[in-house]
Amino acid sequence: MEQDAAQGAVQAQKKSFFASLDSKSALIVGLVAGVLVICTIGFLVMLGLYFKGNSKIDASKNVSPVADTNQPAQNQPAAPVAVTKSDRPKVELFVMSYCPFGLQMEKAYIPAWTLLKDKADISIKFVSYAMHGLKEIEENTRQYCIGQNQPAKILTYLTCFTGKDDYKGCLSKAGVTEGSLSSCVNATNAKYKTLDKFKDQTTWLSGRYPVYPINEDLNTKYGVQGSPTLVINGAQVEGVNRTAEAVKQAICAAFNTPPAECQKALPNVAYGAGFGYDASGEGSAAAAAAACATN
Repeated sequence: MEQDAAQGAVQAQKKSFFASLDSKSALIVGLVAGVLVICTIGFLVMLGLYFKGNSKIDASKNVSPVADTNQPAQNQPAAPVAVTKSDRPKVELFVMSYCPFGLQMEKAYIPAWTLLKDKADISIKFVSYAMHGLKEIEENTRQYCIGQNQPAKILTYLTCFTGKDDYKGCLSKAGVTEGSLSSCVNATNAKYKTLDKFKDQTTWLSGRYPVYPINEDLNTKYGVQGSPTLVINGAQVEGVNRTAEAVKQAICAAFNTPPAECQKALPNVAYGAGFGYDASGEGSAAAAAAACATN
């Protein structure tokens, strides 16, 4: 009986505590209790995320280190790139002919192209819009026609043109006459309406940039957004430093069995953006990502 009485007294005390609260006090107590519950749940969630994040960091320790991108290009080994392999790689560099960053990449691309031209299918293609006016559209078409009709002369022409903005002098140096290109230029303009679309601003990309549709299908296929864009065996390859050695290594990585030419070292110096062969020394990831693009 005494035990039952004691239990009854305790229950009475518990009831009397809550019973003694008015409605406002009960609301405050309920809110405090609710906040404590939410904080507890939040703490547990954050604790779980913390341990999950640590596990990702630990896993990342197994990734191979990359080169220090703050070092000048001539002192920095080209980082390996992931590419699809084949017996004879197909290599395409998409540019705008007057894009300074495209010109910079071409100056690295041309020596690798010259070295491996008999072992891989290497070419210049064009971004599907222009950002540097009518002269760029005309130059794109000029280079396209040299590549189509006189492919043995395209490397000489591009080596000259990337060094100096003088297409007439470069045509002469490459042994190409304007007359020999006129038929192709006229036919290309007629087929793709390049000049008509330049004159019709309603066709321009975002109303700002004239379209250049010669390689539009490939731009769409590969997701090309700007100049330069390097594509090897049908896939974009990013992060390649703009040196001849780095481009060579990217191409050589795409062979099932690299040819002997891949053992030859090429200059590992980045040239400046734009025309000319002055060394810039900029081999950083930021320099490798600089491009002419709408975004």
